[in-house]
This record gives sequence, C-alpha cells and structure tokens, in this order.
Amino acid sequence: MRLFTTGGCGFIGSNFILEWISEKKRSLVNIDCLNYAGQLANLKDIEDNPLYTFIHGNINNRSLVANALALHTPDCVIHFAAESNTTNTTQKPEHFLINNVIGTFNLLEEVLAYWQKLPNDSKETFKLIHLSTDEVYEPNHSTYDPRTPYAASKACADHFVNTYHHAFGLPTINIHSGNIYGPRQYNEKLIPTLLQQALSGQQLEVYGNGKNMRDWLYVGDAVAAISLIAEHGTPGEDYHIDGGKEQSNLSLIKTMCTILEKKIAHPDIPSFESLIRLIQDGASATHHYSSHNEKVQSELGWHPDTPLNKGLDATINWYLQHWATELGEKHL
Repeated sequence: MRLFTTGGCGFIGSNFILEWISEKKRSLVNIDCLNYAGQLANLKDIEDNPLYTFIHGNINNRSLVANALALHTPDCVIHFAAESNTTNTTQKPEHFLINNVIGTFNLLEEVLAYWQKLPNDSKETFKLIHLSTDEVYEPNHSTYDPRTPYAASKACADHFVNTYHHAFGLPTINIHSGNIYGPRQYNEKLIPTLLQQALSGQQLEVYGNGKNMRDWLYVGDAVAAISLIAEHGTPGEDYHIDGGKEQSNLSLIKTMCTILEKKIAHPDIPSFESLIRLIQDGASATHHYSSHNEKVQSELGWHPDTPLNKGLDATINWYLQHWATELGEKHL
C-alpha cells in the first residue's frame, strides 16, 4: 500500500508517519504547507529515508496535488491537514472555512479525478480517509450540532467526504476521535500548555468548576486505529475512536502534577498541585462529546491499550527531553 498524506508534519500525522515507516516499511508521500503547527523537526528522524517523500505545499494548490497524485500513484490518501488552532475560532473563522472546508473540497476534487482514471481493480481497493473530531456532535449526544466555527468547518468537511462517496462512488471514510494527546503536540494545546506553566511556576488555571469532561486518547493508540482503518476499513463508513474513559479537566491536571512531582525539582513552590486555581467564568457545566468504539472494535479488533497515567508519563518524558535546554539545570 502506497500512502499519500496531507498535513503529516503536524501532531497526529507525524506520529502516524513515523510508525508507518518504522513498522510497515512501505512508501509514503506527505504534503504539508508547514503552518504554525506543522514542523519539519517532527519527522527529522526519517527525512533521508528512501521510503519517505516530502512535498512542501498547500492542498488548495490543486495542480500541485494533481501532479503529486499522478507521480506517486497512491493506494490510499489520509487527510490529516486542518486548521485546529481553536484559540482563533471566533477571531478568525475564515481560516477554518478556507483550510478545513475549501481545502477538503479541493482535495476531494483532485482525488476523485485521480481515482476515476485508475484501473478497476485499483479503484476497488483505494481509500480516502478524513480525520475529523467528536466536536462536530452536540455535547452529551451523537447527532451533528457543532458549536464553534472549528467544529462547523469539520462537520462541513465530513459531509463533503460522505457526499463524494454517495454521489460519485469515491471510497471515503471519516474518522472521529476523542481528545488525542501525546508527543509532538503543538504547544498551544492543553497538556503542553499546562506543562510549560507548571515548569515555570505559573498558576494552572482550571475554568469553571474543573468538572468539564473529555475523553483522552493516546496518540499511539490513535495511530494504530488509523492504520487498521487505512488497511481494512470499509468505504462509506464513519469510525469513532476514543480512549474509552472520560476524565475531568481537574483530574487530568492533578494526574500530571503527580507525575511531575517524581521527575522535576520545584524549589520555589510547595508542590505542582499547589499551582492549581479554579477560575469561575460561568463555564461550570459538565460537557463531553459522545464517541463510541464499538464499530472499530468489532470490525477491526482495535481497542485503546494505553492507560491515561502511562500515556501522560510518556508524553511528559518526551517534552522534558525536548525542552531540556530551555529548562536548564534548575529543574533537571
């Protein structure tokens, strides 16, 4: 299987590519525009690997995508690329429209044109996989009801992906995930942000009452699911992957603090947990998003293997290693 990925220099994509090249030993082409979250450093370990090809470009450049598909003749396209900086979700909603909706549309158009020219046997085994989110759903339910421009853009992309399957026969799959965490995640996200704040002795602010609930899925488990779906998933289906156990934000932060206590000195504060502050902002309701693993478990035999404590420990170790120069001897 020859893979073509978009946005593979980002968090989930880079973890997937490293695992695919290492374990599958199969060729992979990655197109990435290297925006704020796409880092070449994430794939430095394989930059000279003959199985890996990097293309610097944007999926809205349709001629670039068309030429790359024709040259590399993939059997499967995995669409990781997305605008996911939710801090901009209300300030710059047009970024989500351009990158997540129009970008997905342009990719679908070029993949459809490529797929239509394939021999019949290759058409039957081809797949386009779109990585989506559980945030497209109404909190506490499983029906579409996005509440932010980011979620709306991903819901719209989902519908385009499904439409290209039903209207044109393109073999497509949507994957909806819970909150994925792990090494190489961009620093804006919750876990690396909290880790930076803790190591700097800053307050760890928990908004509302700290009981807002989210599912947490370790990136290694997510990558394993995506790989299985790429190889064995059924076109036209939506698959849901999550960690299987929800955690409150407060519980997550306390677990991180407990792990940090065993790894890092903190001479200027009583403990990392002493930095936690509950911030009352009216967001005290308990929210979570429904996502169910039954289909991917029954059809493909996947289940998450990494407990939260183990995943957080591995994640924190990775950041401490990569931030070692910045931390200096004071903390190590």
